Amino acid sequence: MKPAHSLRTRLILAYAGLIALGFAGLALLAGGQISSSAIQDYQGNLVTQAELVARGLSEVMEKFMEREISQSDITQVVDGYAGQLGVRVTLVDRDGRAWLDSSGNLPAGNLSADAEIIAATEGRSGFDQRPDESGQTTVYAAAPIREDGDLVSIVRLAAPVSAAQSLIIQRWLALGAGVLFLGLLALLASLWLAASFTRPLSQLRTATLQMAGGDLASRLPEGREDEFGQVALAFNRMADQVQAMLAEQQAFAGNASHELRTPLTTIRLRSEALRYGALDPATAQQYIAEIDDEVDRLGGLVEDLILLSRLDTGRTEPGHEQIDLVRLARHLATEMGPRLGAAGVQLHLQLPSNLPPITASLNHLRVVFRNLLDNALKYTPAGGSITWQLAAEDTHLLATISDTGRGVTAGELPHLFERFYRADTAHTRQVPGVGLGLSLVQGIVQFYGGRITVTSPGRDQGTTFQVWWPYTHPPAGGQ
Repeated sequence: MKPAHSLRTRLILAYAGLIALGFAGLALLAGGQISSSAIQDYQGNLVTQAELVARGLSEVMEKFMEREISQSDITQVVDGYAGQLGVRVTLVDRDGRAWLDSSGNLPAGNLSADAEIIAATEGRSGFDQRPDESGQTTVYAAAPIREDGDLVSIVRLAAPVSAAQSLIIQRWLALGAGVLFLGLLALLASLWLAASFTRPLSQLRTATLQMAGGDLASRLPEGREDEFGQVALAFNRMADQVQAMLAEQQAFAGNASHELRTPLTTIRLRSEALRYGALDPATAQQYIAEIDDEVDRLGGLVEDLILLSRLDTGRTEPGHEQIDLVRLARHLATEMGPRLGAAGVQLHLQLPSNLPPITASLNHLRVVFRNLLDNALKYTPAGGSITWQLAAEDTHLLATISDTGRGVTAGELPHLFERFYRADTAHTRQVPGVGLGLSLVQGIVQFYGGRITVTSPGRDQGTTFQVWWPYTHPPAGGQ
């Protein structure tokens, strides 16, 4: 159901109002000019008619003066002109006295003071507009009747101004028809324009409601090259990202619940056995140790999930400690010494003597490099080695951790930083971990504005991780 004052309705009303006001103003302005020009045209036509009648009466007046015809004959001709033109025709002598009139009533008084008679007396055509004997506004036009260059009489035509109203009405009707036609065209154009504006918005509203209702596959049609096309592209890109994020969240929730369920199940089975079973002391101690291990595993998983959540929501505060990464590398190497020895893997440190400190949280740096070393150790068989190299560049510290382990195929490389992803699952079921370590590493490195990459020549050819960590202040000269 459309709202009472929808955008389309408001656009149409606005366009229609502007069109109506514009055409009304133009019509009034044009109408005034039409009325004025119609009166002028009427006056000009009356003058032209007076000249034509004067020429037509010239020969008749010559015959009349030679007494070849009588005045009644002239009267008959004058009445013919009056009936044909629809005007009053008056003949005036050189002294300004009317001596013949088509109406049968001669004008009273002398006409020599009238403007049109003055012009005709001077040998030219003229006109004037004034009230007649009855007070009706009338247009008068006069022209001289000549015989051998001499003025023999004056013909005067008279017509009420109201006779020009028919011409004015005709022009107003033509103007009104043109305005109506153009108004209809403009209204149709406004309807099309309003529809072109509101249709994409309606499609956007429908797609948004569909997405809100759970239809994540809803998309807007693309192809327009205007701002609406850009909005459609942005909406579809946003919908793709939302769909991908929700799919990732669903996978994350499923994987997290699975990883939480496994240690909880182990703990429940061992605790039930300890509570109700008659276990020998050695088995009981083994179960207690296994429960402790699973609790540690749960604690680490929960801490990793909390840190990931803080990174995702932007609630993690960056550290401002000045950390000597050479010292941290040596400390982590010592800390991991027992595990390295038990696995039969050697760790080689390549550390410069004058590495500048970096600004970060010590805990965040420990998470990054501890996870990278743990990952290398898990996938490096006995007899292999891990190399950790540090170097200072112009604006970044470069840390490179490479191993001689199982390596990664080209198809697995793009997925290594995905949460809960574990490469070559069939061969890594016995490898501890849940697949969150590298996601944490990438999140922390990017949080500090750094960059991490991973490369591997292929299966059983080792893996190399490189971390570029930005300096707060670039080292002098670099290395």
